Amino acid sequence: MESKIDLTGYIRNGLIAILFSTVWFAFENRNYQNTWYTINLVIFAVAVIFLSFLMIRKPAFRRKSDRTFAERKIFSQPAWSAALLVIFFFTFSGELLAKGGARFVILLIWAALCGALVAHFYPNKNPYYVFASVLLFGGVLYRTGAFVNEVSSSPFSLGWSEGSRFYNASLFYSEKLYGQSLPLPALHPSRYLMQAFPFLLNIDSIFLHRLWQVLLWIGLTGWASWLFASKIGKGLKLPVFWLSAFCFLFFFQGAVYYHLMVCVILILIGYQKDKPFRTLLFVIVASLWAGISRINWIPVPALLAVSLYLIDRPFDGKDWLGYLKWPVMWSVLGVAIAFGSKQFYQTISGENPAFFDSAFSSDLLWSRLLPNSTFMLGVLPAIILVCLPLLMLTGWLLRQSKGAKIHWLRWLGLSGILIVFFVGGMLVSLKIGGGGDLHNLDAFLVFFLLISLSLLSGRLIADDPAARSHLPDLPRIPGLLLMFVCLVPVMFAFMRSGSWSGGHDSDEQVRLQQIQQAVEVINEVKPGPILFVTERQLLTMGEITGVDIVPEYEKVFLMEMAIGNNMEYLQEFYDLLDDHYYSAIIFDQIKTDIQASWSSFADENNSYVRKVTLPVLMDYQLALSWDQGEINLLISNNQPELMERLRQITNQ
Repeated sequence: MESKIDLTGYIRNGLIAILFSTVWFAFENRNYQNTWYTINLVIFAVAVIFLSFLMIRKPAFRRKSDRTFAERKIFSQPAWSAALLVIFFFTFSGELLAKGGARFVILLIWAALCGALVAHFYPNKNPYYVFASVLLFGGVLYRTGAFVNEVSSSPFSLGWSEGSRFYNASLFYSEKLYGQSLPLPALHPSRYLMQAFPFLLNIDSIFLHRLWQVLLWIGLTGWASWLFASKIGKGLKLPVFWLSAFCFLFFFQGAVYYHLMVCVILILIGYQKDKPFRTLLFVIVASLWAGISRINWIPVPALLAVSLYLIDRPFDGKDWLGYLKWPVMWSVLGVAIAFGSKQFYQTISGENPAFFDSAFSSDLLWSRLLPNSTFMLGVLPAIILVCLPLLMLTGWLLRQSKGAKIHWLRWLGLSGILIVFFVGGMLVSLKIGGGGDLHNLDAFLVFFLLISLSLLSGRLIADDPAARSHLPDLPRIPGLLLMFVCLVPVMFAFMRSGSWSGGHDSDEQVRLQQIQQAVEVINEVKPGPILFVTERQLLTMGEITGVDIVPEYEKVFLMEMAIGNNMEYLQEFYDLLDDHYYSAIIFDQIKTDIQASWSSFADENNSYVRKVTLPVLMDYQLALSWDQGEINLLISNNQPELMERLRQITNQ
């Protein structure tokens, strides 16, 4: 069947895919028109001309049957060439290919060209499979390569909240690290519990902590992807690596966080349709984990097991009690245990229970539903784009399949689960602090992929044995649709850009020494607590000494309380500021401007400025600044002697 693929049709579909990529680049970079923008328009014009020629003249491209050439196997599997392209993308530092969209266009053109060339010289090769292999392999390598810069030995935070993660992880070993028992983290406890593993081994290298975090992202996402491919998508009869690569990229469209993947992996490993007690055991374990994760994940383990049950178990419409008893038991016990786990953690955390689930009191930003300055696509169009290829493919296959009858109860259960997580994820995404991507729809993405792959692979078993039929073979799927399925998750992977930076910033040690000197001066002139609102990892990793950790008023938590309108918490902070309780404050970038609605994360910025930055500046003044204003040392007002001593450190 593969040898009958129409090469002319493949070239036509490849040109359509290239047009899609150029239009996407033009849309993504409509406000940033550099040289590549012009090149992109040229590529678009050439593709339109060539596509018009194919549709008007209808030439027939023939496959070559040169056996001598066909025996040179090195040319028959070009997926490896995507690795060279990815290395080039991350090592080329010029402005021309700085944008991920430009790199995506190049990879797509190369994948389409590889499919055409391989099919021309190897008649037994399916060009669409070649295209998919090159594109997916390149996408996985690119998304993985984007983590390289996150494995750094720099003692300073690499992003707005990166340093906070290491500090939160350290709270599980606070007595060993800080000599005092501190409250456990209220935000994402399970994530920080996983990130705390290096502290168990007495590792204080921030490089190894960052490496561990990247391994969690890649390893757990890869493991879950392999389980989806080998267990759920087995009926597709595709190479496991090929399907795993697709799942890997699909999950990263959210991205689906790695601590949610723990629940997914446990259920996929533990579920067996003929062993309900075994399944129940794994639901309990996964629910314990979900309870200390996020509140919207609480029903995930139980409903994952229920979804697999509805997929695997036919129903004749007679014994309702017998059919539903296990799904009901898993659901009730799973949710109850997850809630119990949540309450138990709050009790032992030592933190105020009012600080948990602060999102309930935060505002909804309906503007983030559609394209906006914070998220170019908008939450609703983005999730539609992510799901559309599999929806189209599933719809096509179901139309081709005849006689597969599924009881309405099973359809109702599966669709109801999808609706619950879709609505819940959308509401969380529209909360202030969210909506910058699709990560709050992570649970929905997991269930959507599970159900879609089950339909595509024929795992969804029909109720009437006499009416069961196999879905059509994959080679019969329209080629353009298969391209679209592979294209979208790769496109999301290339929404990241940047280059690998192997150099070392020689000024880092100078900044570190100056901060240490400033701490020593403060301890000498005006002893007292020094509040690290930001850069707490410097204390965690022992880079800065002579400072007792202050558990309250860490940057990410301050932001959470600000956007959650927790005025009781903030008023306590204001009282301490008014009393000049802190000898000094290490603060992040000082921005006092109130941003207009067209600025990215304007609502979050404005809330932080009004409720945190401005109150701090009323009682404290800037003494020293590092890293072009990213790190600032503030001291209380009317401290001329301390100010003079501090400014001698950097001659500011």
